[in-house]
Amino acid sequence: MKILHKFLLILICIGILSGLGFVLGRSWLDYEMETIDALRTESDTELVVESGSTAAGLINRLYMPKINRYLIKYWVKKHSRLAAVKKGYYLIPKGTGPEDALSMIVDGREMTFSITLVEGNTVGTALASIKNNKNLKHVLKDDFSESDLKELLKVSYRSAEGLLMPETYSFVKGETDEKLIKRAYGDMIDFLHREYAGRKKDLPYRNEYEALIMASIVEKETSVPEERARIASVFVNRLKKGMRLQTDPTVIYGVRDRYKGRILLSYLKDDNDYNTYLISGLPPTPIAMPGKASIMAALHPEDTEYLFFVAKGPDPKQGHIFSVNEKMHNQAVQIYRQSVKEYKEQHAAGTDADK
Repeated sequence: MKILHKFLLILICIGILSGLGFVLGRSWLDYEMETIDALRTESDTELVVESGSTAAGLINRLYMPKINRYLIKYWVKKHSRLAAVKKGYYLIPKGTGPEDALSMIVDGREMTFSITLVEGNTVGTALASIKNNKNLKHVLKDDFSESDLKELLKVSYRSAEGLLMPETYSFVKGETDEKLIKRAYGDMIDFLHREYAGRKKDLPYRNEYEALIMASIVEKETSVPEERARIASVFVNRLKKGMRLQTDPTVIYGVRDRYKGRILLSYLKDDNDYNTYLISGLPPTPIAMPGKASIMAALHPEDTEYLFFVAKGPDPKQGHIFSVNEKMHNQAVQIYRQSVKEYKEQHAAGTDADK
């Protein structure tokens, strides 16, 4: 009987010790899990996640000192949703815990970069901007040119000018320059096609491309947003009457590198396809990348009888004076010249005062 009592006492002690060991072990494990939960990145960290990466391995890469791999695996098991990490390039902000960091990676919230193709710039300038962007993957040849762009886009136009939509494009690490160019081209074609279908009636354009040419001229003629549709109306009215457009931006585009900041009389007499002082109708291609607002202006010009316009003064933000006939236009030109004269006099006086 005594032996039985001793045996039972031993079993009770073993049970107590086992229970105590389990409680202590569970408490230790919970403590370690909380320790992992409390980890935070010490700075903004750019993290490249390759194919085959594991959640446990990424935790060890992000947080120091390294943690026992079995504990990390147990932590990941408890957070099973976070195991399916996606390859990519991620920016993990300073102070981010492992659960939030892995959530970003599982959700594929990659670090994004951006590039802006500026409206009014030429396609050559856009290509230079793309070539110089360090965050794009460059697969196009170093001397990729406008003629190469025509081949890439598979277009038969005389040039690829104006065919890229000027916008700010976001992209993830590893996106190629080729893909971004095709995206900009696709955005332009889609927008132009959609808006051309709803254009104002009786416009003097034979096709979408001619509307794009007009939009590029509007883009270069004014920096005042509310003037765009009025500027477009002048050119539309002149086309309908068979008048030459006589727009300086086309002249500048035609003389290319010869232009040094001033339009010379010789430029107005220069025999090239873009000199709208000599040719009738539109030039053969766009002269820049028009933005959406200029395209909309070309497709929805104001209803006016204006045939002329001239700047109000030397500041482009002042806008233009619009006229319905040449007499009124000549008077507006005198206003412009007087404004320029006064500006120069004030500027000269200011310069003398600084001496």
